[in-house]
Amino acid sequence: MSEKSLPRVLVLGGGFGGLWAVRALARAPVRVTLVDRCNHHLFQPLLYQVATAGLSSPDIAAPLRHILRRQANAEVRLAEAVAIEPDARRVRLGDGSALDYDFLIVATGATHAYFGHDDW
Repeated sequence: MSEKSLPRVLVLGGGFGGLWAVRALARAPVRVTLVDRCNHHLFQPLLYQVATAGLSSPDIAAPLRHILRRQANAEVRLAEAVAIEPDARRVRLGDGSALDYDFLIVATGATHAYFGHDDW
């Protein structure tokens, strides 16, 4: 099977969910593209350790390309997904380009909610 005929898996988000999904597909006969707007994976639970000089930044952050460097079927794109077109099986990126996919994994994470109490 040629590389062009392999199914395209597009993963949005380079956090724990996205990385685990990409790594789980390491031996699968697919082409995987990971898209994230940051070029690194950050382990946020230890962010306070960096702020208090207990750890250095590289101890809790690693470049996505470095993490996936040995995975032959994975590619990392630094971009922000702005629209998903499910009927066309396409994701529009912030720079105006688009990526087509056969399978889409959305693992973009979560955000804080202070329930109207921004002073918290």
